[in-house]
Amino acid sequence: MSLLALDDVTIRFGGLTAVDSLNLEVKQGEILALIGPNGAGKSTVFNLITGIYKPTNGKIALEGKSLAGIQTHKIAEMGITRTFQTIRLFSELSVLDNVKIGAHCRGKAGLFQAFTRLPGMKREEAELKEKSMEALEFLDLAAKWEEKAKNLSYGEQRRLEIARALVSRPKILLLDEPAAGMNPQEKVVLVAMIRRIRETGITIFLVEHDMKLIMGISERIAVLDYGKKIAEGTPLEVRSNKAVIEAYLGSGKFKSRIRR
Repeated sequence: MSLLALDDVTIRFGGLTAVDSLNLEVKQGEILALIGPNGAGKSTVFNLITGIYKPTNGKIALEGKSLAGIQTHKIAEMGITRTFQTIRLFSELSVLDNVKIGAHCRGKAGLFQAFTRLPGMKREEAELKEKSMEALEFLDLAAKWEEKAKNLSYGEQRRLEIARALVSRPKILLLDEPAAGMNPQEKVVLVAMIRRIRETGITIFLVEHDMKLIMGISERIAVLDYGKKIAEGTPLEVRSNKAVIEAYLGSGKFKSRIRR
Protein backbone atom coordinates (compact mmCIF):
# COMPACT_ATOMS: atom_id res chain seq x y z
CA MET A 1 0.00 0.00 0.00
CA SER A 2 1.28 3.47 -0.88
CA LEU A 3 1.91 5.67 2.15
CA LEU A 4 3.55 8.61 0.39
CA ALA A 5 3.19 9.44 -3.30
CA LEU A 6 5.00 11.95 -5.50
CA ASP A 7 3.13 12.48 -8.75
CA ASP A 8 4.97 14.23 -11.58
CA VAL A 9 6.79 16.49 -9.09
CA THR A 10 9.01 19.23 -10.53
CA ILE A 11 10.81 22.14 -8.93
CA ARG A 12 12.72 24.88 -10.73
CA PHE A 13 15.03 27.49 -9.28
CA GLY A 14 15.23 30.13 -11.97
CA GLY A 15 16.49 28.33 -15.05
CA LEU A 16 17.63 25.25 -13.11
CA THR A 17 15.35 22.23 -12.87
CA ALA A 18 16.40 20.54 -9.62
CA VAL A 19 13.75 17.79 -9.69
CA ASP A 20 12.18 16.85 -13.00
CA SER A 21 8.77 15.12 -13.27
CA LEU A 22 9.45 12.70 -10.43
CA ASN A 23 6.99 9.87 -9.87
CA LEU A 24 7.69 7.84 -6.74
CA GLU A 25 5.72 5.85 -4.18
CA VAL A 26 6.84 4.98 -0.68
CA LYS A 27 5.07 1.84 0.46
CA GLN A 28 3.81 1.23 3.97
CA GLY A 29 6.40 -0.49 6.14
CA GLU A 30 9.29 -0.59 3.66
CA ILE A 31 12.86 0.69 3.69
CA LEU A 32 13.27 2.74 0.52
CA ALA A 33 16.52 4.42 -0.49
CA LEU A 34 17.01 7.35 -2.83
CA ILE A 35 20.49 7.48 -4.33
CA GLY A 36 22.32 9.41 -7.01
CA PRO A 37 25.47 11.43 -7.66
CA ASN A 38 26.12 14.67 -5.80
CA GLY A 39 23.72 17.36 -6.99
CA ALA A 40 21.18 14.85 -8.30
CA GLY A 41 18.35 16.42 -6.29
CA LYS A 42 18.00 13.91 -3.44
CA SER A 43 17.86 16.34 -0.51
CA THR A 44 15.64 18.62 -2.59
CA VAL A 45 13.12 15.77 -2.74
CA PHE A 46 13.13 15.60 1.07
CA ASN A 47 12.71 19.39 1.26
CA LEU A 48 9.71 19.13 -1.07
CA ILE A 49 8.11 16.37 0.98
CA THR A 50 8.51 18.27 4.26
CA GLY A 51 7.23 21.58 2.89
CA ILE A 52 10.51 23.50 2.97
CA TYR A 53 10.17 23.90 -0.81
CA LYS A 54 6.95 24.11 -2.80
CA PRO A 55 6.88 22.17 -6.08
CA THR A 56 6.63 24.12 -9.31
CA ASN A 57 4.42 21.34 -10.69
CA GLY A 58 3.03 18.06 -9.47
CA LYS A 59 1.47 16.69 -6.32
CA ILE A 60 2.73 15.15 -3.09
CA ALA A 61 0.27 13.22 -0.94
CA LEU A 62 0.40 11.37 2.37
CA GLU A 63 -2.17 8.58 2.56
CA GLY A 64 -3.99 10.22 -0.32
CA LYS A 65 -4.11 13.67 1.30
CA SER A 66 -2.35 16.45 -0.60
CA LEU A 67 0.45 18.25 1.22
CA ALA A 68 0.07 21.35 -0.96
CA GLY A 69 0.07 24.54 1.09
CA ILE A 70 0.59 22.74 4.41
CA GLN A 71 3.21 24.25 6.71
CA THR A 72 6.27 22.24 7.69
CA HIS A 73 5.27 21.79 11.34
CA LYS A 74 1.81 20.63 10.28
CA ILE A 75 3.38 18.06 7.96
CA ALA A 76 5.30 16.78 11.00
CA GLU A 77 2.03 16.51 12.91
CA MET A 78 0.58 14.51 10.01
CA GLY A 79 3.33 11.95 10.42
CA ILE A 80 6.42 12.89 8.38
CA THR A 81 9.62 13.69 10.29
CA ARG A 82 13.23 13.89 9.17
CA THR A 83 16.90 14.30 9.95
CA PHE A 84 19.36 16.42 7.97
CA GLN A 85 22.70 15.99 6.21
CA THR A 86 24.44 18.15 8.79
CA ILE A 87 23.66 17.63 12.46
CA ARG A 88 21.14 20.16 13.73
CA LEU A 89 21.00 19.90 17.50
CA PHE A 90 20.69 22.48 20.26
CA SER A 91 24.25 21.90 21.43
CA GLU A 92 23.94 23.69 24.78
CA LEU A 93 20.72 21.92 25.76
CA SER A 94 20.61 18.52 27.39
CA VAL A 95 20.07 15.32 25.44
CA LEU A 96 16.59 15.04 26.98
CA ASP A 97 15.62 18.61 26.13
CA ASN A 98 16.67 18.10 22.51
CA VAL A 99 14.28 15.16 22.23
CA LYS A 100 11.46 16.95 24.08
CA ILE A 101 11.55 19.66 21.41
CA GLY A 102 10.57 17.00 18.89
CA ALA A 103 7.75 15.78 21.12
CA HIS A 104 6.00 19.14 21.42
CA CYS A 105 4.28 18.82 18.04
CA ARG A 106 2.09 16.20 19.75
CA GLY A 107 1.31 18.47 22.70
CA LYS A 108 -2.11 20.04 23.15
CA ALA A 109 -1.41 22.81 25.65
CA GLY A 110 -1.62 26.39 24.39
CA LEU A 111 0.12 29.59 25.40
CA PHE A 112 -2.26 30.25 28.32
CA GLN A 113 -1.69 26.81 29.82
CA ALA A 114 2.07 27.17 29.40
CA PHE A 115 2.13 30.45 31.35
CA THR A 116 -0.32 29.46 34.07
CA ARG A 117 1.17 25.99 34.66
CA LEU A 118 -2.21 24.46 35.32
CA PRO A 119 -2.39 20.75 36.29
CA GLY A 120 -3.16 19.77 32.69
CA MET A 121 0.04 21.42 31.50
CA LYS A 122 2.08 19.68 34.18
CA ARG A 123 0.60 16.31 33.19
CA GLU A 124 1.41 16.96 29.56
CA GLU A 125 5.00 17.91 30.37
CA ALA A 126 5.37 14.69 32.39
CA GLU A 127 4.01 12.67 29.46
CA LEU A 128 6.38 14.40 27.02
CA LYS A 129 9.32 13.63 29.28
CA GLU A 130 8.26 10.00 29.54
CA LYS A 131 7.92 9.65 25.76
CA SER A 132 11.27 11.38 25.25
CA MET A 133 12.99 9.02 27.66
CA GLU A 134 11.43 6.06 25.84
CA ALA A 135 12.90 7.34 22.56
CA LEU A 136 16.32 7.74 24.17
CA GLU A 137 16.08 4.24 25.60
CA PHE A 138 15.22 2.88 22.17
CA LEU A 139 18.30 4.57 20.66
CA ASP A 140 20.55 3.51 23.58
CA LEU A 141 21.02 7.07 24.82
CA ALA A 142 18.98 7.06 28.03
CA ALA A 143 22.06 6.93 30.28
CA LYS A 144 23.19 10.29 28.85
CA TRP A 145 19.92 12.18 29.18
CA GLU A 146 21.46 14.92 31.35
CA GLU A 147 24.53 15.45 29.14
CA LYS A 148 24.74 18.49 26.88
CA ALA A 149 24.24 17.45 23.27
CA LYS A 150 27.64 18.88 22.30
CA ASN A 151 29.38 16.41 24.62
CA LEU A 152 28.11 13.34 22.77
CA SER A 153 30.24 11.49 20.26
CA TYR A 154 29.49 12.08 16.59
CA GLY A 155 27.62 8.79 16.23
CA GLU A 156 25.61 9.51 19.37
CA GLN A 157 24.65 12.94 18.05
CA ARG A 158 23.35 11.30 14.87
CA ARG A 159 21.28 8.91 16.97
CA LEU A 160 20.01 11.81 19.07
CA GLU A 161 18.68 13.46 15.92
CA ILE A 162 16.85 10.24 15.08
CA ALA A 163 15.44 10.04 18.62
CA ARG A 164 14.11 13.60 18.29
CA ALA A 165 12.42 12.65 15.00
CA LEU A 166 10.97 9.44 16.45
CA VAL A 167 9.41 10.94 19.57
CA SER A 168 6.67 12.61 17.50
CA ARG A 169 5.49 9.12 16.47
CA PRO A 170 5.89 9.50 12.70
CA LYS A 171 4.35 7.30 10.04
CA ILE A 172 7.38 7.83 7.83
CA LEU A 173 10.91 8.79 8.83
CA LEU A 174 13.15 10.57 6.31
CA LEU A 175 16.85 10.03 6.98
CA ASP A 176 19.14 12.36 5.02
CA GLU A 177 22.62 10.78 4.86
CA PRO A 178 22.42 9.29 8.38
CA ALA A 179 25.79 7.52 8.04
CA ALA A 180 27.73 10.62 6.91
CA GLY A 181 30.92 10.98 8.95
CA MET A 182 30.43 7.73 10.84
CA ASN A 183 33.16 5.15 11.34
CA PRO A 184 32.50 1.49 10.38
CA GLN A 185 31.40 0.45 13.88
CA GLU A 186 28.99 3.37 14.18
CA LYS A 187 27.50 2.37 10.82
CA VAL A 188 26.89 -1.16 12.09
CA VAL A 189 24.99 0.28 15.07
CA LEU A 190 23.06 2.62 12.77
CA VAL A 191 21.93 -0.19 10.47
CA ALA A 192 20.71 -2.25 13.42
CA MET A 193 18.75 0.72 14.75
CA ILE A 194 17.14 1.49 11.39
CA ARG A 195 15.95 -2.10 11.24
CA ARG A 196 14.58 -1.86 14.78
CA ILE A 197 12.72 1.33 13.88
CA ARG A 198 11.12 -0.36 10.89
CA GLU A 199 10.08 -3.29 13.10
CA THR A 200 7.94 -0.86 15.13
CA GLY A 201 5.88 -0.14 11.99
CA ILE A 202 7.55 3.08 10.90
CA THR A 203 8.33 3.40 7.20
CA ILE A 204 11.92 4.42 6.37
CA PHE A 205 12.89 6.60 3.40
CA LEU A 206 16.60 7.40 3.30
CA VAL A 207 19.17 9.23 1.23
CA GLU A 208 22.68 7.86 1.58
CA HIS A 209 25.99 7.75 -0.28
CA ASP A 210 27.37 4.63 1.38
CA MET A 211 26.53 2.04 -1.27
CA LYS A 212 27.44 -0.94 0.87
CA LEU A 213 25.03 0.25 3.55
CA ILE A 214 22.30 0.99 1.00
CA MET A 215 22.58 -2.37 -0.71
CA GLY A 216 22.54 -4.16 2.62
CA ILE A 217 19.53 -2.49 4.21
CA SER A 218 17.19 -1.29 1.44
CA GLU A 219 14.34 -3.33 0.04
CA ARG A 220 13.86 -0.96 -2.87
CA ILE A 221 16.01 1.76 -4.39
CA ALA A 222 15.22 4.75 -6.62
CA VAL A 223 18.01 6.52 -8.49
CA LEU A 224 18.14 10.20 -9.45
CA ASP A 225 20.47 11.84 -11.95
CA TYR A 226 20.19 15.55 -12.73
CA GLY A 227 16.79 15.56 -11.02
CA LYS A 228 15.30 12.74 -13.13
CA LYS A 229 14.57 9.22 -11.94
CA ILE A 230 16.65 6.89 -14.09
CA ALA A 231 16.04 3.60 -12.30
CA GLU A 232 13.96 1.95 -9.59
CA GLY A 233 13.93 -1.59 -8.26
CA THR A 234 15.53 -4.05 -5.86
CA PRO A 235 19.19 -3.63 -4.88
CA LEU A 236 20.14 -6.40 -7.32
CA GLU A 237 18.26 -4.74 -10.17
CA VAL A 238 19.75 -1.32 -9.47
CA ARG A 239 23.27 -2.67 -9.08
CA SER A 240 23.07 -4.20 -12.54
CA ASN A 241 21.43 -1.21 -14.25
CA LYS A 242 23.66 0.26 -16.96
CA ALA A 243 22.18 3.75 -16.63
CA VAL A 244 22.96 3.76 -12.90
CA ILE A 245 26.54 2.63 -13.45
CA GLU A 246 27.03 5.31 -16.10
CA ALA A 247 25.50 8.03 -13.90
CA TYR A 248 27.87 7.29 -11.03
CA LEU A 249 31.20 6.55 -12.63
CA GLY A 250 30.81 6.00 -16.33
CA SER A 251 32.37 2.58 -15.89
CA GLY A 252 32.01 -0.81 -14.25
CA LYS A 253 33.76 0.48 -11.11
CA PHE A 254 30.32 1.08 -9.58
CA LYS A 255 29.82 -2.67 -9.09
CA SER A 256 33.08 -3.11 -7.24
CA ARG A 257 32.37 -0.04 -5.12
CA ILE A 258 29.07 -1.38 -3.79
CA ARG A 259 30.54 -4.81 -3.03
CA ARG A 260 33.36 -3.56 -0.80
